[in-house]
Amino acid sequence: MIQDDWWPRTGGGPVHVKELSIALAETFGHEIDIFTRALRQGGKRYDSTERFAGGKVLLHRLGPCTEYWNPLGRITSLATPIPHLYSGAYDIIHGHTFLPAMPTRLGREVTDASTVFTVHGTAITSGVGRDTSALSNIKLRIERKFVLDFEYDHVISVNNEHVGLLSKHHSNVTCIPNGVDIDRFSQDRDRGNDILFLGRLAPKKRVSDLIRAFALIEDEFPTSDLVIVGTGPEKDSLVSLATELDVDDRVRFEGRVSDEAVTEHYATAGLFVLPSVWEGHPLTLLEAWAAGTPVIASSVEGIEEFVDHEETGLLVPSKDPERLADALRYALENPAEALEWGRNARELAEREYSWKGVAERTHDLYQKIA
Repeated sequence: MIQDDWWPRTGGGPVHVKELSIALAETFGHEIDIFTRALRQGGKRYDSTERFAGGKVLLHRLGPCTEYWNPLGRITSLATPIPHLYSGAYDIIHGHTFLPAMPTRLGREVTDASTVFTVHGTAITSGVGRDTSALSNIKLRIERKFVLDFEYDHVISVNNEHVGLLSKHHSNVTCIPNGVDIDRFSQDRDRGNDILFLGRLAPKKRVSDLIRAFALIEDEFPTSDLVIVGTGPEKDSLVSLATELDVDDRVRFEGRVSDEAVTEHYATAGLFVLPSVWEGHPLTLLEAWAAGTPVIASSVEGIEEFVDHEETGLLVPSKDPERLADALRYALENPAEALEWGRNARELAEREYSWKGVAERTHDLYQKIA
């Protein structure tokens, strides 16, 4: 497995790769090496080898050890896994997310291994407006090259929406969605009235829309606070927005929290809200479902194909704080109905989104192409 980022950074990519690797090892006996970057953050180095699944899964952090966004670290990660792939006698090389496309593609040339590339979401579809940086057009062209033009033996998409696009460029494409550790999340807790967002504070998540929506209803629900868990580049601007809207006493920025605290937040929140403008297949949605937490989410790619409106959650248009405020108001005024969404979603997660099930489908794919 090749994965661009790893802890202490958080996100769906490393969770997916770790949980999938452990399930493949424990259920089907695979031996897996994960290659990722050595990272430095907050004055600490994260560059040691780690073992999972009784040693069947080894995580290798490859140097140089840099901050995540350091250009040297990002560029060298395109090549550093190659010597390990060449000498490893692997049956499968499985790349994930964006930059690992390069070593996965090169691995196809220098080894006898079959290659798999998983697309966890892409800005290629309706990419306009997602990235407003000066280099957005260049990054989009590179992503298009990596995702569409490179050859792999098989491509996996975590949602069905991208299958059509990918099938125009690759002969073998399969949808295998994300999974969730059902047993980790409890649904047998007394819920409060707080509104929860949990995720990276990045532009695509549109947490600003959630703060604006909350400001429209906060005086109607004096026992409800907005709890924002996570870190990211938008943190300072979101804190300023809460102050500007005079809701800073009702909006709690929790920052990065422990795994135990994550499960506690899901278990006790009255609502979980995901106001993104796009997703691949968000793990936070599955985590909220596993905890039985009622969900309100944007009706956008990577979300709307999974959420059954008014059955497993409530869908609202993206970039519309007023409509989001209406949805929050409805859910808070009808808690019994909202809890029913949560119960339905928990049953769906148990039935269709276990990591064991994801690993079984991945194992079957490996068997066909190895």
